[in-house]
Amino acid sequence: MSPALSHIPQAPGASAPAVVLVHYGDPGTTRRCLESLALHETFPHQVIVVDHGPGEGLAAALVGAHPSLRILTHHENPGFGAGCNLGAMVAFQDGAEGVWFLNNDAVVEAPLLEELVELARHHPEVAFWAHTQIEAGHRIGADVQASWYALPQPPLPGPLAGCRFLHSRESLSGASLFLARHQWERLGPWPEDFFLYYEDAAYCHRAHCLGLPLALLDRAIRHERGTTTGRRSPLTVFYGVRNRLFLHQQLHPEARLARFLMGLDGLQKRFFQGRWRLLKPTLDGWLAAAKGLRGRDPRY
Repeated sequence: MSPALSHIPQAPGASAPAVVLVHYGDPGTTRRCLESLALHETFPHQVIVVDHGPGEGLAAALVGAHPSLRILTHHENPGFGAGCNLGAMVAFQDGAEGVWFLNNDAVVEAPLLEELVELARHHPEVAFWAHTQIEAGHRIGADVQASWYALPQPPLPGPLAGCRFLHSRESLSGASLFLARHQWERLGPWPEDFFLYYEDAAYCHRAHCLGLPLALLDRAIRHERGTTTGRRSPLTVFYGVRNRLFLHQQLHPEARLARFLMGLDGLQKRFFQGRWRLLKPTLDGWLAAAKGLRGRDPRY
């Protein structure tokens, strides 16, 4: 069933880029993000919020938060990647030249979008542009993945002021990720099987496989990690364990013993760290990966 569309109010010109946010949980968190965009982001844009619930009334809670806001209601909540894809498809159908995926708990403190658009125009070979994140006063860059994630390293592009290009073992965070229309058409949509966590690593790996550069900008956004699910909640642990093993299976389908040892290692770490309440979601994630379970798990 197609999600219902709410409009608050009409979007700007067809070529304007779009900012896509996936909402879940507290409407106040999403409102704060939208208000920061309205206050600081001077480049013409529309905002598309994909409402994954769980409650009703998001549209009313966001009235006046941003002058060009569109809400796509999809309370079935098929996951972060699917929400990003829904927002991006609507944006590109409307003619957007690019999409900036931004976490709903991010706070924008300076104009950022014009730089993203200009970089994508002048460097069309780059797959993704992402911002450094500031969490609890610390600057967080690209995620360094395990050795099994890496590909043979192609030559990196020459230096570009204000950013660096990632090595093949690194991935960008989906908390602030921009791609142009032509890269969307080349790379395809976000992976949707993960539901939550590791879909950005899988998406970046797709770009690595195509030999496309990924760029991390020095400019930063403020991001409060874990505001929706909790940093060490059972839900976070379950999807983190399952999806890491799922990504490994996608990249190395024959390496079953390695995945078994990865699952066993995660379980023994929880045990010896004394985090007893996390043993069950760790085991559940391991077993779900082994059974090939994907998407949203009804237990979590």
